[in-house]
Amino acid sequence: MRNILTILRRDLGAYFTSPIGYIFIMVFVTMSVGLFVTSFFVFPVADMRPYFENLPLLLCIFIPAVTMRIWAEERKENTWEMLLTFPMQAWELTIGKFCAAVLFYLVTLAATFTVPMMLFSLGNPDTGVVFSGYLGTLLMGCCFLALGILFSGFFKDQIVAFVVTLLTCFLFFLLGTDFIASYIDGRVAGMGSLLSDIFGVFTHYQPLIRGIIDVADVLFFVVWAALFLTLNVIFIDGRNRPKARLMFAAITVICIVIGMLFNFLMAGTSIKRFDLTEDKIHTISPSTRSILAQADSEVELRLYITPQDKMPTAMRTIERDILDKMEELRLASQGRLNYASVYLEAANVIASEQDMGMPEEEPKGEDEAIEKRMLDKGVQPFNVRAMSEDEVTNKLVYCSIGVGYKDKAEEIIPQIMPENLPDLEYRLVNTIYKLTREKKPVVALVAPKEAVNIDPQMRQMLMQMGQPVPESEDPYEYLEQVLVSEKYDVQRVEMTKESPLPAEYDTLVVVNPRSLNERQHWEINRALHSGKSVVMAVQQYEWDYQATRDGNRISRREENPEVNALLEKYGLKVSEEILMDENNVTLNVQSQAGGLFGALMGQPFKLPTHILVNNTSMNQDISITSRLAAILYLWGTALELNDAKLNEYGLKADTLMRTSDAAWSIAKDDPLTQSSFDPPATGKAFPLMVWVRGQFPDAFAGQERPVWPKPEQQPGTPPPPETDDEEPPAAAVTPAPGQLVLMGCSQVFRKNFLQAANLDLFLNSVDAVTLTEDLVNVRGTKPIDRVIDKPSKRQRTLWQLANYGLANLLIAGVGIGFFVLRRRARNAYTVNQVQSENK
Repeated sequence: MRNILTILRRDLGAYFTSPIGYIFIMVFVTMSVGLFVTSFFVFPVADMRPYFENLPLLLCIFIPAVTMRIWAEERKENTWEMLLTFPMQAWELTIGKFCAAVLFYLVTLAATFTVPMMLFSLGNPDTGVVFSGYLGTLLMGCCFLALGILFSGFFKDQIVAFVVTLLTCFLFFLLGTDFIASYIDGRVAGMGSLLSDIFGVFTHYQPLIRGIIDVADVLFFVVWAALFLTLNVIFIDGRNRPKARLMFAAITVICIVIGMLFNFLMAGTSIKRFDLTEDKIHTISPSTRSILAQADSEVELRLYITPQDKMPTAMRTIERDILDKMEELRLASQGRLNYASVYLEAANVIASEQDMGMPEEEPKGEDEAIEKRMLDKGVQPFNVRAMSEDEVTNKLVYCSIGVGYKDKAEEIIPQIMPENLPDLEYRLVNTIYKLTREKKPVVALVAPKEAVNIDPQMRQMLMQMGQPVPESEDPYEYLEQVLVSEKYDVQRVEMTKESPLPAEYDTLVVVNPRSLNERQHWEINRALHSGKSVVMAVQQYEWDYQATRDGNRISRREENPEVNALLEKYGLKVSEEILMDENNVTLNVQSQAGGLFGALMGQPFKLPTHILVNNTSMNQDISITSRLAAILYLWGTALELNDAKLNEYGLKADTLMRTSDAAWSIAKDDPLTQSSFDPPATGKAFPLMVWVRGQFPDAFAGQERPVWPKPEQQPGTPPPPETDDEEPPAAAVTPAPGQLVLMGCSQVFRKNFLQAANLDLFLNSVDAVTLTEDLVNVRGTKPIDRVIDKPSKRQRTLWQLANYGLANLLIAGVGIGFFVLRRRARNAYTVNQVQSENK
């Protein structure tokens, strides 16, 4: 150990006794941090994964520059032979130099401290992902360092050692990328995937930067680094022996074969896996265990998939990933779940279709017709992109899951792709949960349709072509489709006399109500008072934008929901003031000026009414908003809570979302000027969404049920005929605790915005009040973008200076300090020598 420490101190000192070591660190920090910070403030997210994804390419250049001198310089300066005459073993020399290089590399990684410091200061990054990302970077760097030290011993010229190491590191990196693996697979089937598992460092690096530490991935780097160091020791120890080259070549082949066999056996296996993410998003959640425990009979899962050897390269591992997830579910279910794979080939379906109508000489066996029978169950192949030699083609593959429970029809989860694997646990558990229920939950959906303004020329063209001319548009049609896909029984009503609420329903969803009358207030109040759940998204106003040659013009359009007359009786109110927030986004609106290019690209509008709500402004203790990314709260308004009245009725109100602390509002009737959009000196946070639970009071107690208002007579039309139809008397209801989710914005649920976090917010709200929060918790087990509130100009400037200059200034300062100390020590030594000679 003493010899190793001696070599370590000698080589580590060599890195810092010349400017080259400091220059290497400063160049690496500037490039790696600069690439990340340059794009960070465009859409700031508290996530270091983009930073770690850029590092492999930089390390392929940086590591060879660090290792090229380790042995080559010894040979060039003729200190090689002298070093080997020391009373040290070859392995001690090698380990000492390797440890010195690793410590220098650790110092370099530590110099990137400004990136995590910035993220933790501005947002809330996942600490586990940051740690595992640095661990993965360290392991990959150690592997490259061992390889570089090996090649440095082969050459006297440092440049040759640098180039050879660089090319080899690039080869190891590229073999782990899907593009190169697909290209090789297109030439030799399966070869690219095999090389990716055995040599591809990026294949084993990716799980680490996602927060997953798998022992198999760690061993990949450790084994290759150990083999490279072993070869280095053997080369140094026996280079002057007879037949040294032949012996070394044989041992090299043996070591490479050992490494290939080890990684081949480890491919696709998991010895032990650790999920370091804060929310354990890669681990079966407790809510999943709770849902599976409710099944009173076995659940059967069948994976309908194309055989692995006929899969495109990007989907070669999807069967393994799906089966791993199913095995975790089986263990979590304690024997209530079983699974199996069924292999299907799209070629058999095509052949079967070609044979249709042709006389069969002999009946086909059951196995030959399985793909055809699966079509009747809804198991269909789908197209994916695949690389074949030098062309990109489409390939038909199967990858679907059938879920069976008792004697119910098998539910099919179609088209499972690598990109939606993070949602697989939810899709499986959601299907299982809905199958275990005796009947579908009923949702009454109230959402308006809008008239369509069609250009007269377009209307005439459609009429000439015999095409129907749409008179109305349904901006909330996706809400109905999504709820149906989630196994809800959806009944779309208008909550009028002609389209009343169903007799039985579980949840009432009211989106963008307009001019609600007293009878509709009575229906909503009856639902809440009787213990039903209501989800309400209210829009007070919308904005129209016009981009003209004279400038941008905006105008406000009132929606008039007329809901406050009812909500105020519970202690709630949707504010009518115009809400603005300094944390906002830019919207592109089609321009009426600027020619074709302007019409296609659109005109950007950046207004404080385009409010962006980040997860830092959401309630992390409640399932509805605990695992959401950013929400575009477009043209929304704030909510007002009367705590005294809420407490009087014993209603519990939890605020789910707020604006940032830099929000403000202006009165509804105040004239809008440019100064209205300028943020004030101080702002505050406004509540945007609440979840109210408890026994809602009967706001119409002691009053008769209001009658439906008569429809307005349109000009030029005869009055409606008088009818004596009377409604049946309202049935008495038993008071029960109800639930109300109230939001001051409905634009988030329109079909042009219903995606990503907006979709999750809607489903979370309906699931939480209709079924169970367990489903909401399971849906949240996936990575989310931890969007940061828009930093101020001062913050951006401060952190840009810190990232670009602080680490480099510290490195330069340390280098100058060491230089001054060494110079003083040298001068003191010279003075002492002169004084001793004079004596």
